[in-house]
Amino acid sequence: MIQILKKYLYHLPLAIFWNLIYGFPHRKLILIGVTGTDGKTTTCTLIQQILQNNGQKVGIISTISSPGLHTTSPTPKILMQLFAQFIKDGCTHVICEVTSHSLDQYRYWGCLFQVSVITNISHEHQDYHQNMDNYMTAKSLLFHQSKVAILNRDCKFYSDFVKKIKTKIITYGTKSKSDIKAGNIKITPKNLSFTVNKKLFITDSPYHYQVFNILAALAVCRQLNIDDQIIIDTIKNFPDTTGRRQELENNYSFKTLIDFAHTPNALFQTLSSLKLTTKGKLICIFGATGGRDQTKRPIMGQVVSENCDIGIVTADDTRNENIADINKQIILGFDQKQIDNKKFIYYDIPNRQDAFNLAVSLGKSGDTIIACGKGHETSILHGNTEYPWSESDAFKTAFRNKDQNV
Repeated sequence: MIQILKKYLYHLPLAIFWNLIYGFPHRKLILIGVTGTDGKTTTCTLIQQILQNNGQKVGIISTISSPGLHTTSPTPKILMQLFAQFIKDGCTHVICEVTSHSLDQYRYWGCLFQVSVITNISHEHQDYHQNMDNYMTAKSLLFHQSKVAILNRDCKFYSDFVKKIKTKIITYGTKSKSDIKAGNIKITPKNLSFTVNKKLFITDSPYHYQVFNILAALAVCRQLNIDDQIIIDTIKNFPDTTGRRQELENNYSFKTLIDFAHTPNALFQTLSSLKLTTKGKLICIFGATGGRDQTKRPIMGQVVSENCDIGIVTADDTRNENIADINKQIILGFDQKQIDNKKFIYYDIPNRQDAFNLAVSLGKSGDTIIACGKGHETSILHGNTEYPWSESDAFKTAFRNKDQNV
């Protein structure tokens, strides 16, 4: 009840106020909305690069570009400031990564999107929305203020979600009923390829989930009358997204990666792809945020135990929760059969730097070590204090430690 009252008596008036103060600047821009549980930032970045390669000047509001810490969609005041600045900078298009929280709290009130896309829906934010139907309802609000809705036909919640959409719908996926369908999907350690209506798409990002990110971008860009060839050329060297599939060079014969994956689905998509292309052991450093959805923690544990050889459970943003309690909930989800059959082992290392040190010390030729959860973030939140943090620096420290012990 308090959350509902706050939504209508605080968030909505605040959004209206700042729209009036800044004169609805978004009306002078072509807005593109991207929502979903996972893949939003990557899809936004890809669309931005495609539009830029087509000659447009583009603004972007996303997890890695918005002001503040641990936020994706800024407050209405900051949003209006950003829209106004984009106009001054000569931008014609703005790509907005739109979260369920921002939609539920009217942060994008008044905005009309030329086209919007959803990447997928999976278990997330149940602490806020309480159940999946409320979560989907919040996500669907984006399409109530969009001219065209682009939906992932392969998403297991598609049938439920599509009932909430009343605008024009275009689907993408790998199923026969999709309007834009990928086929002949092939993955090698260096490339991902697939076809759409006999057109070949090849990218140097060999992760299966990129099929859906590329299809989502393709569907959006077709609505903006961008030639497919621009997209084909853009994905050959997939645009870098800080903290997403970010590989760090090292002097060893194993691979080290940073990724923002922090939901069960994101972990599955990332780890299952790496499992296919890793010759040695797959080692995952991960944790779960405190003060957020606790129900996803054992599911994350299960995913890691089913797709990795070694899991190192450690601290993420613990906030005001005890790290021992968080890690215990994750560990409860580990597949005991995998442990009993010695196909999976795990370590409970509360200190995140210690976890990196251990992972690198265990690394051998052909292994892949991936640190999940923090990605691009530059701080880690313990209690009410933000401490400086860098995943890449943590790897570099671990490399130095390994050098000293060789």
